[in-house]
Amino acid sequence: MPPVLTSNASITCVHGGRVAVRPGQQSVTIDGGAIMCDPDLSGATIAGCSVPSTTTSKPCMTVVSTLPGSSSQKVTVGGRPVLLSTLQGITDGVPPGTLIVQDAGQTRVQA
Repeated sequence: MPPVLTSNASITCVHGGRVAVRPGQQSVTIDGGAIMCDPDLSGATIAGCSVPSTTTSKPCMTVVSTLPGSSSQKVTVGGRPVLLSTLQGITDGVPPGTLIVQDAGQTRVQA
């Protein structure tokens, strides 16, 4: 079972840009970090993507969506599935980038 993501998580685009992690709820926490739920990352900003802006490429600036399987099918907070460290997602980069969870923000709770 993979760890649940919290607001202390470190998530990047495949090119190293950092995703701004902002939880949609603050009432349920693990080790001081609010649990992230689906769709908290949709629309999140990305800073520092290394892809250059050219006529054929564009750096990742925003998370477009997370993909199926990124959240728990059994554990919810406020009726929303919690996001897991197995998260996969797509960015608005050209070509589109993917997301990488560097650190879930906690190791105590798995789902």
